[in-house]
Amino acid sequence: MKIAVFHELSFGGAKRACYELSKKLSKKFNVDLYYVDIEKDKEVKKYFRNVYYYNFLPKHWIGNDWKSRLYKDTIELFNLYKLHKRIAKDISLRRYDCVIVHPSRYTQAPFILRFLVCPTIYFCQEPLRIVYDKHINQMPSMSFYEKLYEAINRKIRKIIDKSNIGKADMILVNSLFSEDWVRASYDLQSEICYLGVDEEKFKPLNLKKEYDLLFFGSKNKLGGYDLLNEAVRLFKIEPIIKIIIKDLGEKDRVSDKELVREYNKSKIILALSRNEPFGLTVLEAMASGVPVIAINEGGFAESVVDGKTGLLVSRNAISLRDAIRSLLSDNNLRLSMGNQARENIALNWTWEKSVEKLEEYIKILTKK
Repeated sequence: MKIAVFHELSFGGAKRACYELSKKLSKKFNVDLYYVDIEKDKEVKKYFRNVYYYNFLPKHWIGNDWKSRLYKDTIELFNLYKLHKRIAKDISLRRYDCVIVHPSRYTQAPFILRFLVCPTIYFCQEPLRIVYDKHINQMPSMSFYEKLYEAINRKIRKIIDKSNIGKADMILVNSLFSEDWVRASYDLQSEICYLGVDEEKFKPLNLKKEYDLLFFGSKNKLGGYDLLNEAVRLFKIEPIIKIIIKDLGEKDRVSDKELVREYNKSKIILALSRNEPFGLTVLEAMASGVPVIAINEGGFAESVVDGKTGLLVSRNAISLRDAIRSLLSDNNLRLSMGNQARENIALNWTWEKSVEKLEEYIKILTKK
């Protein structure tokens, strides 16, 4: 079977999922990659039979430059539309049995879904959050005309995203939470294909514990950093906290090798993001044998077994403080949870299990 994979993702969990799933698929099928980026990715050749790179250089915009913003929201989008049409034509000429399409950093559901003629799977990691997430879709402090422009722009992008995703033959999502979110946002059905973790890479290292808590996330209001600060202020003696910000540029990001060590040097991993569709960080931490304290919402509620592999708490500072205190004060409990977390990962949350499910959906779609 010949499979094409398309993405135009920046680094992060969705890109990791794309490559890990493709790597496993390549053991059974001929898998080619088509990707859009500002420069070539030197790592991709080890995952795919053939790699086709398409350059796309978006205009840099940092605010207070309305001409650049208008260009990005009009001409740049149209150029992307034309590029996707050309890529779809290239894919059609090579006659694949199916195409697996991953999200776009520019439009969420990518334009290419409109043009593909062979059976198509879209792996929707999350809906267009600036439209469908109540925590970020409120207008910031702006003038009347800025708000008007932003409202029009979001409306257009909502139309683009919804039109694109509606062209997929099958939509896959990463959790029950995401399945409900896709149904509510687009009135479309989807199938669940849980993500996994490489338990050979993320594993216990028997390192000395240097931090009480590791927070790996964003400092914006989606990341839960504000909740962490509230909870810490409730301690008489503040716990030792390691903070890794995941919004850094690609050159400054923490490597997987470094991340495994940071997990292992921590007593507890915190997962505090709002409406997190799944959360690979939680799986990586548990695979490393470290218990997780996570907010009882989104994908966290599906991957963390409360009281066994970690603790699920409500979104308030007192609940978070109490959970942290209970684990920090009981070494045996932390050790037991860490061991159970590792065992649970090996049984239920590997990339092998993820790709087995993906193969089922591919066979259903192609009837092969």
